[in-house]
Amino acid sequence: MINRYVVLALSALVLSGCGVSQASYATSREALRGSPGVRSDFVDTCTRKIARKPLKTRQGIAKLMNTSVAKTPRTYCARLTQGITSGRLSHSDISAASRGQVTPAVVRVLQGR
Repeated sequence: MINRYVVLALSALVLSGCGVSQASYATSREALRGSPGVRSDFVDTCTRKIARKPLKTRQGIAKLMNTSVAKTPRTYCARLTQGITSGRLSHSDISAASRGQVTPAVVRVLQGR
């Protein structure tokens, strides 16, 4: 059940839930790495999208991340962004999540470990 919540939340990153190409992912990762403004915009946009998710979804994500529901949107997006920019979340991790398969790397990143 938690996998479903994580997948729903990751759809905020994966455009239209269809996944992203390797080239698009690499380009996006480099833009996030190199520009504090791009990172800030990404986190802000992601936070708004996650905040609009149903309460049950946010509760599931909060439980997975060991945080409060109120802090979930910003924390989720900050951790996701850090995971992408650090290289801890690969294109295959994001692609798997878009197909409904949450990888151990995604769980580790979202839990902040």
